[in-house]
Amino acid sequence: MLVRVRYKDGRIDLVPSQKLEELIVMSEIEQFERSAGWVTLGEDPVRSTIRGVYAGTERRADQLRLKNNL
Repeated sequence: MLVRVRYKDGRIDLVPSQKLEELIVMSEIEQFERSAGWVTLGEDPVRSTIRGVYAGTERRADQLRLKNNL
């Protein structure tokens, strides 16, 4: 599937959907188009399949321990 993207210099192009995440991660595009309209990176919510390492406190393990002890 092809996705319409807007590069930072204003150019609009169609790219394969597999390349979209790479363009987002590399900060090469400003927007991409969904069926509901244009998504502006940094303003609109965007899901990512590339997951970084979570640096916060792990809460699920504590909740599970509490639940099992009750």
